[in-house]
Formats: sequence, structure tokens, C-alpha cells
Amino acid sequence: MSHTSATFVIDSQEPHALAFAPETGVDYGGLTLSKTFTGAIEGSSTVEMLYTRTPGENGSYAGAGYVALERISGSVDGRRGSFALLHISTVVENEPPLSRYPISPGSGTGDLAGMSGVGLITIDDDGTHTLHLDYELG
Repeated sequence: MSHTSATFVIDSQEPHALAFAPETGVDYGGLTLSKTFTGAIEGSSTVEMLYTRTPGENGSYAGAGYVALERISGSVDGRRGSFALLHISTVVENEPPLSRYPISPGSGTGDLAGMSGVGLITIDDDGTHTLHLDYELG
């Protein structure tokens, strides 16, 4: 299994409403995000996200969760193509998030065809976002 990582920036976020009936104290919504990756992963992505948030005290969240589909296009360790990354994450108050980011089976194209594995997103204290990817090429 190969390990690689790259920092990324979120270039844009476009919120959109969902067709859920309003619930007192629970916020449902969606976001379309664009990202740019720099490092061993070079390229860009589009993310379609659905989320729920329950407000807590002092502007925090008592609970939150999201699912998303992300298509990353560019190169991974010099191999060009694209692949889909699936996101699922939950947060309860100030606890660390419980997250999983598997590569969608069969989604790799070009030099990334047959790619499998799992990712992890970390956010440093200074706000730097990094995608860590453990992957194999079939």
C-alpha cells in the first residue's frame, strides 16, 4: 500500500437548501465545494455535501454530521487521472470527529484505474487542510 498526502484549499463554497421539512433546533443543508490540491496530489476537486447540524452553546454544535461525494482530478504521485472519494463524518460537541473517506471502488480513470484505498483529512491548528491517502493500484 502506498501512502501520499497533499495540502488543499477550499476555493469556493455554495450552500443550497434541502427539501426537508424544518425541524426545531436542527439545521439540514447542502454545500458544493471546489478545492485545489498541492503536493503529491496535484489537481482540483468538486465536492457535493449533505449535512446536519444541531446548535450547541456559544456558537458551537452539540452534534453534526455530513456525507459527501468528491471527484478529484489531476495526478497522484505523478499518475494522471481521477477518482471518487466518499466522505462520512460525525461530530459530538468537542470530541474528535469520527470520519471515514474510502475511495469509491472502480472510480479511478487514466493512470489511476483500479485505484483502491482510504483517505483521512486533517486540519492543523493554523487551519491547513491535508488529505492523506493510503492507496493501491490494481
